[in-house]
Amino acid sequence: MTEAQTWRPYEPDPNEASSFKSIAAARDWSGMPEGQRRVAQRLVHSSGDFDVVDGLFFSHGAVEIGVRALLRCRRIVTDVTLVSSGLELNLLQQLEIDVWCGEEERETQVLAEKAGIACPVAGIRRAWEKWGNDIVLAIGDAPTAVAETTRLIRELGWRPQLVVGLPAGSVGAQESKDDLRRCLQVPRITNSGACGGASWAASAINAMMIGAVDHLAGVWAL
Repeated sequence: MTEAQTWRPYEPDPNEASSFKSIAAARDWSGMPEGQRRVAQRLVHSSGDFDVVDGLFFSHGAVEIGVRALLRCRRIVTDVTLVSSGLELNLLQQLEIDVWCGEEERETQVLAEKAGIACPVAGIRRAWEKWGNDIVLAIGDAPTAVAETTRLIRELGWRPQLVVGLPAGSVGAQESKDDLRRCLQVPRITNSGACGGASWAASAINAMMIGAVDHLAGVWAL
């Protein structure tokens, strides 16, 4: 991004605009801060389920912190490629944000085999070693990746700028998300229950990238 670049607010296509108009009209959103509302409405849009809103958890200022981190650090780390593939390419390019997922890299596979851990967990461990604190972390598949994240935060002082932890599943997902919710050392977004998934994590990040564009365009003050 150059300082001279002129920014315009995010412009959804007609179908997306119509969907979000319906979502906005379908319930009372007035009690939700704008940043949280942006994420929640995009999750409703991607899941088709208004009930997702009731289970969401945002630490104080998490969305705004995430937007600032995207603009400053320009790096997103994901646990699996399914999350990476759900990120809006045009927004990544506009904001000049890099995405890293170690799941399929040979170094990650070697670490996983050596340590006896799953590749998404090994990828999280490598992200800590490779990128340090200046990342936004989006986990949408592996509860074990959330557990590894909270372990590194508590035991080794890792401090990602924001952790989005929204894995799905009946085994370990709820426990890992509950633990993330209690992890006071970092800003975080998660939810309760077994629902979630890669599309959820990607949607939350997309909402924040849209927020970043709108902030640069001067229509959303953080």
